[in-house]
This record gives sequence, structure tokens and C-alpha cells, in this order.
Amino acid sequence: MHNDKMNIDLNTLMIKIKEKVEDKYDYVVAIERGGILPGYLISRFLDIPLKTIKIKFRDDRHNRIYDNPVIEKRLNINLNGKNILIVDDVSNTKSTLKRAKSLFKKSKIETLVISGDADHSLFGPHDKCIEWPWE
Repeated sequence: MHNDKMNIDLNTLMIKIKEKVEDKYDYVVAIERGGILPGYLISRFLDIPLKTIKIKFRDDRHNRIYDNPVIEKRLNINLNGKNILIVDDVSNTKSTLKRAKSLFKKSKIETLVISGDADHSLFGPHDKCIEWPWE
């Protein structure tokens, strides 16, 4: 039987984070929901603050629900001039990451995803969906 998903355990995820993430950021900004776990792990690894934003583009079954990503929750602090790492779980089209970057135009920004298209991809580009331990 063909498996169209890849399994990623926490230990493997941390190994990839340690391989790919540099200590040059002031903040990690995780995109809710999928970016919270990798964002938290990276913020702990680098010992820097974690902030979250909520951008909705797809539903829980990964079906597109908007033509363009919609910001549902912004930050209430000013990060102008800061080095920010924006984190999400998966990026296929970069639409959500681009929308997130638009919130921080006066900051130095890099993006990271577990899998897909970003400045840093821990397991990408991908040809399979991620099978999370809780699924």
C-alpha cells in the first residue's frame, strides 16, 4: 500500500531545528495553529520570545476557505527593526507566509516551515503530507 504521508517524530524535528536554525533572531512569530509547536521548540532552543498570530486560509481538512489569507489575530507589540523568524508547519503556495511578512515591513524577516516552500524548510520541499503523532 502506498503511503502518501510522512511521519515526523519530536526527536527528528529537534534534530532538524538544531541543524537549520541559527542564533540570529530576536523573536519567533508562530502562525496559529500549525506553527505553534515548531515555533515553541525553536523559541526554547534559541531562548528567545515566542509570539503568535492567526492567519486563516484553509480549514482543518486543508481545504481553501478564502481566496487570500485573512488575518484574524495580530501582535500588540512593535517589532520594527527586529530580526524575526516566522514559523508555520507547511507552506505550499507561500500565501500565508507572504501575508504574515506583510505585518512586519520594518523588520528583518526569514521564514521557516516544517515542510514546503520557505526561506528554511526542515523537510522540504515535500511531496507528501505530514502525519502528525496526534492524527
